Amino acid sequence: MSDWPLAIGVLGTLTMLFFFCAGDRLIGRASGRTPWGILGFVVSQMVEKGIWFFPGSTPAWYGPSTYVSAVVAGFAGFARLQLTSAEQRANPDNNPLAANERAAAGEDRLRSYAATDDLGVLDSAVDDFRTAARQSVGHANHLVHVTGLIRTARMRYERLGRLQDLDESIEAGERASRARGSGQARGRMLCQLSTALRLRYDHLGAADDLARAVATGREAVRLVPSRSPHFPGTCGQFGAALHSEFLRTDDMDVLEQAVAQVSAAVDWADRRGYRRAADRATLCYLLVQRGKRTGSLVDIDRAVRTGREALETIAPGAALYGTCLSNLGLALRTRHGLRAGAEPGPATDDLDEAVSLSERALSTAPTDAPERAVYQVVAALALRDRGQYDTARAPDGTGGGAGPAAGDDRTGRLDLALDAARAAATHPRADVPTRMRAGLLWSDIAASGARYRDAMTAFETVIALLPRLAGRELRRADQEDRLGRYSGIAADAAACALFEGAPERAVAMLELGRGVLLSRELDLRSDIGELRARKPSLAQEFEDLRAALAEGRAEPSAGDAAHSRSRRRAEGERWDVLLGEIRALDGLADFAGPPSPRRLLAGAAEGAVVYLNVSRFRSDAVIIAPDGIRSVPLRVTPDEAEHRRRTLDAALAAGPGGEAERAAAVHEVLGWLWDALAEPVLNALKDLHAAHRGPGLPRVWWVPTGSLALLPVHAAGHRGGTRSLLDRVISSYTPTMRSLATARTARTAGAVPARRRVPLAVTMSSTPGAGPLSGAEAEARMVRELFPGTVRLTGADATRERVLDALPHHAWAHFACHTATDPDVPSRSGLLLHDHQRRLLTVEDVSRLELGSPELAYLSSCDTARTAPRHADEAIHLASAFQLAGYRQVIATLWRVEDEVSSVFAENVYTELAEAVRTGAPVDAAAAVRHATLAVRELCPNLPQFWASYLHVGC
Repeated sequence: MSDWPLAIGVLGTLTMLFFFCAGDRLIGRASGRTPWGILGFVVSQMVEKGIWFFPGSTPAWYGPSTYVSAVVAGFAGFARLQLTSAEQRANPDNNPLAANERAAAGEDRLRSYAATDDLGVLDSAVDDFRTAARQSVGHANHLVHVTGLIRTARMRYERLGRLQDLDESIEAGERASRARGSGQARGRMLCQLSTALRLRYDHLGAADDLARAVATGREAVRLVPSRSPHFPGTCGQFGAALHSEFLRTDDMDVLEQAVAQVSAAVDWADRRGYRRAADRATLCYLLVQRGKRTGSLVDIDRAVRTGREALETIAPGAALYGTCLSNLGLALRTRHGLRAGAEPGPATDDLDEAVSLSERALSTAPTDAPERAVYQVVAALALRDRGQYDTARAPDGTGGGAGPAAGDDRTGRLDLALDAARAAATHPRADVPTRMRAGLLWSDIAASGARYRDAMTAFETVIALLPRLAGRELRRADQEDRLGRYSGIAADAAACALFEGAPERAVAMLELGRGVLLSRELDLRSDIGELRARKPSLAQEFEDLRAALAEGRAEPSAGDAAHSRSRRRAEGERWDVLLGEIRALDGLADFAGPPSPRRLLAGAAEGAVVYLNVSRFRSDAVIIAPDGIRSVPLRVTPDEAEHRRRTLDAALAAGPGGEAERAAAVHEVLGWLWDALAEPVLNALKDLHAAHRGPGLPRVWWVPTGSLALLPVHAAGHRGGTRSLLDRVISSYTPTMRSLATARTARTAGAVPARRRVPLAVTMSSTPGAGPLSGAEAEARMVRELFPGTVRLTGADATRERVLDALPHHAWAHFACHTATDPDVPSRSGLLLHDHQRRLLTVEDVSRLELGSPELAYLSSCDTARTAPRHADEAIHLASAFQLAGYRQVIATLWRVEDEVSSVFAENVYTELAEAVRTGAPVDAAAAVRHATLAVRELCPNLPQFWASYLHVGC
């Protein structure tokens, strides 16, 4: 062999040996690595002296270069030592040997806990790993001990439902993610962190948590080598994070990735001759989700096989045994459902086994364990399907609509299903989404069996959870997303109340189950005069806490996000307790809440308030009039209302031209609104309107629900004649009765000073990045002519900051500009001012204003009273935002309006308002909107798309 290759090879070996020896200590302090350092040095001397297994001599430079290698390795080790030592010196608890001992004790306690469910043992295990992590900062095993802490704290959260445990788990992982450590150790820690983040997202709903869970899970899979025994678990947890992302985005590609990840984990274990029950249980669940979405029996059959394999793998009494039983039961129940849709009378073997497996799963879970609620939901589904299957095929004909007779097996199964769903919905430690699903299942089982009183209780339970579903700790976008996934609950709840002959409870549920975020803002603005007189200490705490909550709505900095979330959660919990204490005082039961029935009836003296409630159970107009609350049946279904909404949207979204076809579609919708809704309501109000003695036409406030909130109810009618709401009443809208009551309270607070009645006109004839609005300048001139002294902000002067600064000084505000809509996060919709490309004036910005008692906001822009269908019950749009800011009257639009029509309409409105101001009459914007609509209708009666869009909100 040549001398040079030999020398280079030995030199490379020596260099690696010295670096390995140095590690994180110098050679002299290398502990167990010292022999390797000595060996490297001895070998180098043997090679230099020619004592080697190969003949020949080494080059002359070889000896000195050996020492140079040692010096380089030494300096590298010294540098690492200084960094490590700095961390260790800064840690007063530094004791790596004790940390290893505590971690070993923690592992022993975890095994004991798994066998005994002794919570004291689990507490001790958390303490052990917490101490181990604290004592090992800067040492090689630190990431290993942090991984143990993340896992045990998460396990305690899963057992007790205490969010502080989950927060501790995540905070420990995020601190450790900045520490040094080997690739595999870091990957294992990131896997546990991803699991904790995913769990917190699933239960609380912060999108940031989900994004971080997916990112850390993906990084964990990259870092853990495929040869590692931890690889399948890492893949499985990443698959679970991807499943959560699928549930949020509804992206089937993401679900496919989740299935692929967990399948890889299962295949990895199979190739090495052992099976992991955890991976198979997860894969079983994911295949069920994909099979339900695609209708694929192939997926469901595979899910059943995989679920059985998981059960064969795991021992009874193991931690995941109940999950394996429940997931297999869910797969069997789903397979029966798919077969029932394809076969006339499938066997009930799958359902019967699903019921049995669900009962076995329940027997494995302690009564106070959160996972018990999940098992109860699966059990309730299987029991319900079994009972309904028998009822549908009963020879006595009960499948035709009558319920089963009391005491038979069908009734017994449905009773058991109700009991299971009820128990899950009211489980004190279960997470809110699980309780919501259980409550809706409970209500569905009860209502389908005509047990409407029980269904009412179920819906009340669910509605009470809505504020917690959209927790105060979440960003506004996350709150809206969570509530948008549960739209229509209030309508179904009200329908069940009406079946029971309880219209007052129907109104209460419509108030509490809709406009959740709107009500939360109104809570913060509650008048505390009476409370201060009765209980000054509670009034002071109320003021302090609402100031903190208002401040906490601002987006926190990245470094303060975790602390800010914990603080907002604590403040929200204290707020709920404080409201309970205040409402317990005599005479304050309605404090910061919806109006009482007495206040509802009193408010109807100005005009009837009509809830248009459309539900899958029944549809009604719930009318609040001075003589009481009553309902009028409506022949409308949710599907029909949604069809009309889509028809209208399609017509209005058509390209340029085709006005005749667009007009025909709008006329058809307006005619349907009259026949299905308006005419039955007016017939019911005939006596009340006949007794009307006030000036002008009677007033009606509309509160539409669901898809009806996106339709022009105020313009309902047929062409020609008087079969039209515009010819019969003055219409206004209100998101909720509470917001209307708040506006009326502001109106009675006192007259608007003349100096504040000078309008603010914000007009954008030319907007960066948007088309021109030729009519905006004409509107501004018209307003100024009618109201001399009008303050104008236009062009480059109309910036977000200047508008926000000017609004508090004007009781009237007029906006003529473009709008931007965000269907996913409607609070991010807003007005396009001069600097909109830098920052939009959003719905959220406006809703946070507290302007006292301004009088009128005129939004001469497109879509200012419109939101996405899934947020219709939350009424998140510019019109409601300006009302929340204090404006008791808002003029807005349901769809795009033509520039020329806008100018004509605005002139008609302001001419009437100017006359009212001149004569000292009340400023009735609703009547002005009606007159302006009639004027434009007279100009173009066959083009309702030009005049049916404008509406009035408020009082």
